[in-house]
Amino acid sequence: MIKTSFAIILGATALLSFHAPDSFHIKGKITGNVEGKKVYLQYADIPGKKPLDSTIIHNGTFEFKGHTASPRFYSLVFKNEEETERIWMDRLINLFIENSTIKVTAVYDSLKKGIDLYQGGGTSLAAKVDGSRSNDLFLRYYQQKSVFDDEKNSLFKDYVAYLNPGKDKAKGPKEIGMEVCKKMDISDDKRKEYMMQFVLNNPVSEVLAYIALQTAGQSNITTAEIDQLTQHFAGVAQKGLLTNHFLEKAALNKQTAVGSDVINFTLTDPDGKQHQLKDYIGKGKYVLFEFWASWCGPCRADIPHLKEVYQLYHEKGFDIVGISMDDEKANWEKAIGEEKLEWPQLSDLKAFDSELAKTYRIRGIPSCLLFDPQGKLVTRNMRGSWMDIRLINLYGDLFPKQ
Repeated sequence: MIKTSFAIILGATALLSFHAPDSFHIKGKITGNVEGKKVYLQYADIPGKKPLDSTIIHNGTFEFKGHTASPRFYSLVFKNEEETERIWMDRLINLFIENSTIKVTAVYDSLKKGIDLYQGGGTSLAAKVDGSRSNDLFLRYYQQKSVFDDEKNSLFKDYVAYLNPGKDKAKGPKEIGMEVCKKMDISDDKRKEYMMQFVLNNPVSEVLAYIALQTAGQSNITTAEIDQLTQHFAGVAQKGLLTNHFLEKAALNKQTAVGSDVINFTLTDPDGKQHQLKDYIGKGKYVLFEFWASWCGPCRADIPHLKEVYQLYHEKGFDIVGISMDDEKANWEKAIGEEKLEWPQLSDLKAFDSELAKTYRIRGIPSCLLFDPQGKLVTRNMRGSWMDIRLINLYGDLFPKQ
């Protein structure tokens, strides 16, 4: 009896020792000029306005304790205290937190700033995180994705250099810009394919739901690809917060993904007459909905190029409809007159509070949406050299030879 009781006690002890903890304990160690610096803990997956907790770095260390119902993506935010006119200058470590003891070590100056991660979904790879299996999975994904991100960023810098060659220097032939944009499109496609396959080839989890959410938000994602992502989660009986969030957002994103039908909205022209977006669709033309505003410098800088392609390709079947993000009619009308715009102009004068802008995820301008003659969304990216590529593919090269 004594031996049996002892065995039972040992078994119970073993079960207790392997019982998953019900709280997390983050132990941070940061080297560099950080003594007394404040650190904030906040959500990075579904950002909130207020931090969850904060603490002070003392002797290079800090701690956070708490509970998470399921693994979630958090930010450790190291507040920037230097004077600057730039935004998003706080340094960050984004990580998946689960209920475990998690050790975080990093050199402060090696951490990325918020402006480096402004598109979200990334982290500072220079930081070392131990003790979170969820974060291990995320890093396995992100280390390769960051290679594609870096490639795209490098190509984008080349494109900016083409657009802005410098003072007293002429911009090169359009073929140079088109070639860089083609390379960026290839890079985007490779990144999207990698993200898709990572989701589809791994077991469902909260981490995977977060990655799926990022994938479904890609500008070149199609309605069919969003269906593939959501079907991967179809058999999940108990859905965590991130899984539910992904499924909800994916359904919304599908409505405005490549291949989706135009969503009808009623807007007003400068004379006060109402028009529906569908009024411009289905007439045998490709239609570009061009989002701009009187106050947007880059938008107005693009207008000469828009005028050029409109004059070259309008009779071939290409149309433009301007949609203003202004909220003051007088400013909108003044800009239309100053720019002598030839194509229809619409607005509801609600700027980014417009339901159209919210539905189509227009969070910055200039932005554009190209629809085919059947009213299907072709691309969310038709600016600059991308526009030249698309029009040449559709109608042939009508640009003057340089």
